[in-house]
Amino acid sequence: MARTYMGKCLLICFLAPAIPAVAQPALPVAQAIERHYNTLRSLEAQFDESVAYAGQNVTRVRRRERGTLYLLRPRRMRWDYSEPAGKLFVSDGKMFYLYNPNSNQVQRIKPKEAEDLRAPLAFLLGKLDFHKDFGPVSAKNTGEGIELTAPARSDADPYSQVVFTVDPGTYAIRRIIVDGRDGLITTFHFSGETANPPLEARLFHFEAPPGAELVEAPR
Repeated sequence: MARTYMGKCLLICFLAPAIPAVAQPALPVAQAIERHYNTLRSLEAQFDESVAYAGQNVTRVRRRERGTLYLLRPRRMRWDYSEPAGKLFVSDGKMFYLYNPNSNQVQRIKPKEAEDLRAPLAFLLGKLDFHKDFGPVSAKNTGEGIELTAPARSDADPYSQVVFTVDPGTYAIRRIIVDGRDGLITTFHFSGETANPPLEARLFHFEAPPGAELVEAPR
């Protein structure tokens, strides 16, 4: 009898459909995310970044990197990479600098040349505005949190949509998926977020390593 009952339970569990994602109003979610990040003075978090190519129903990871992200308002950020070790991306509030230890080369990037960053990663600069930066957004509850899908405003944007997954309690961003029009999918995972840690301004002052070549980034 016990075996029969257990067998029925297992059969019911096996045949039962998965719990679907539940849609919810998007505007309150978007506003909560904006309040969370646009009011921060500083931030520290761990990041994991991967770039994959989606083609013929197969997604192939081309690159995976990770490290620690630091933010300090206004407009200062530092991506310290542990993989690959030594790679560094810094904004001092005026210019962006990307150092590649493999080539021992520093790319200096003007703010206007970094336009592609601004909408998907606008929360890093404290200027997240879903209404301004994206088309009509939609939201749903999933097993991983609240998923906010933000389509591009126009075909001129280098991505078709950005999907944000946020913590339902704090509205901290856990994951960002950027669907590029070139077929590349860039995914950022964030963890261990610390709001308003004491960070010194000198952390965002970039100095090129000895012997590094300084070049202007291509448009």
